[in-house]
Amino acid sequence: MVLAFIFLCAFADLSAASTVRKSSKLVVVSFDGFRYDFLDRGLTPNLNSLRQLGTYSRFMINVFPTQTFPNHFSIATGLYTEVHGVLANHVYDKTTKTLMNYGYPLFHYNKDVTPIWTLNEKAGGGRHSGVMMWAGSDFEYGGVNATFTKSYKKSVDWRERVDTVIGWLGHPETPANLVMMYFEQPDAEEHVYGPESPSGQTNNQIKRVDAITKYLVDSLRNSGLLDVNLVFISDHGMDGVQKKDIIDLTKIVGNLADMYGTSPVLQVYPKPGTNVENVFQILNKAANSMKTFKIYKKDTIPEHFHYKKCERAPPILAVAEPKYAFQDLYKMIEIYKKEYNISDTGFFGVHGYDPSYINMHPFFVADGPIFKNNYTVKGKMENIDMYLLFMHVLNLEMPFVKPNGTFNRVSEIFVSDKLPTTFITGIVN
Repeated sequence: MVLAFIFLCAFADLSAASTVRKSSKLVVVSFDGFRYDFLDRGLTPNLNSLRQLGTYSRFMINVFPTQTFPNHFSIATGLYTEVHGVLANHVYDKTTKTLMNYGYPLFHYNKDVTPIWTLNEKAGGGRHSGVMMWAGSDFEYGGVNATFTKSYKKSVDWRERVDTVIGWLGHPETPANLVMMYFEQPDAEEHVYGPESPSGQTNNQIKRVDAITKYLVDSLRNSGLLDVNLVFISDHGMDGVQKKDIIDLTKIVGNLADMYGTSPVLQVYPKPGTNVENVFQILNKAANSMKTFKIYKKDTIPEHFHYKKCERAPPILAVAEPKYAFQDLYKMIEIYKKEYNISDTGFFGVHGYDPSYINMHPFFVADGPIFKNNYTVKGKMENIDMYLLFMHVLNLEMPFVKPNGTFNRVSEIFVSDKLPTTFITGIVN
C-alpha cells in the first residue's frame, strides 16, 4: 500500500509561534555514506515522502577530507577541519610522534570548540542533549557532557537505538530537546561492495535506512512527540575504486617517508634526516606523470580545503584523484575478502576526495514545525551551516568560537512566524 505522511496544520499568531521557537525539539539523524543521489533509486519511499512534503536540498557541500570523523565534527561544531583539528579519521601527531585514533586527543585540538550538544546544555532553561553514537560525543567539552550519551557499538540493534532516544525525549525529569543519532550504513556495506554493488548489497542497506526512518517517525507519533523537528543528513557520499587503480606510493618514495591516514588522503612525513623538498619533488614528479593523484606541500594545499592552517597538517599531503586510491586499500581488500568471501575484481567504496567532487556530496531532508513544506533549497548548503541551523531551531546564542558557516544559506528553509506551523504525525500504511 502506498505510504503517506499525514500532517495536521495549526495556525498560530506571532506570540504562539515564538513559544514554539523557545520549546523546539530537534532530532538530527546521520546515515553514514548516504550519497546525495541514493534518494533517486526508488528504494526510499519514506525519506522521499519527507523530501516531497518537507524541506529538501539535493546535496550539500561537505568539508575536506570527506571522511566520517572530520565531517561529523564539522556538522556538530560548524567549523572547518583546520579549526577543529580533526583532519582525518586517523591523524599523526608530530608532537607526540603517535597516531591518534578515535579518542579525546583527536577531538580536543582546539579546546575552545563547543559542539552543539554542549552549547545546548550550557544554555540551561531545561535544555538537555542526547547523543547516540555521534563522532566526538563521548567526551566533555569545557567541562560539560551531554545529559544522555551512548558510545558507538555496531551490535546495538537500530530499533533499540531509536527506542533509547525516544526515552530521552520523553524523560520525566530531564527530557532532551536535542538528540543526535548516527547509523553506520550504507557506508559499511559500500566499502566492501562499492556504491553501485551489482549484487544489491548497498541497495539493501539503503532500504534498511528507509525502514528505520519510518520506525523513528512512527515512534515519535506514537509517543505523542508531534512537535519534533527532524533533520536527516549524511557526512559524505561514496566512489567506486578497482584494485587495478591503486597507486602504491611506497614504490615511488621508497623508505624516505612514512605515510598515515587512509585513501584517498595520506599524510606524508619524511623520515628524520630526510629533506622535505626532496621527498616532495620525487612524489610531485610522479604525480605530474601519472595524473592519478596530486601532491601538496603544506603551504600549497588548496585554500578551499580549509586544512593547511592547522598545526596538525602534515608537511606533505597526497590526494588521489576520483576513482583512484593509495596502497592502504590493498590491506582493506584482503580483510574484505576474508570476512565477506568476495573476490578482488569488483569495486570498493572510497571517500575522502575533494568536496567539489559530486560523488562526495551528502543529502539533506528536514521536516517539522519550523521547516517549510514542499520546499527545495534554491542555493547550495554547506554542512558547516548546520550548526547555525541547529542554533536557530534551538534558540541558542553564539558560542565563543564562532562557526564558519553562513546563516543566509539556510535561512530560506524556515517558516515565517506568521505562517502555519506544521506538525508531523507519522507514516501510515
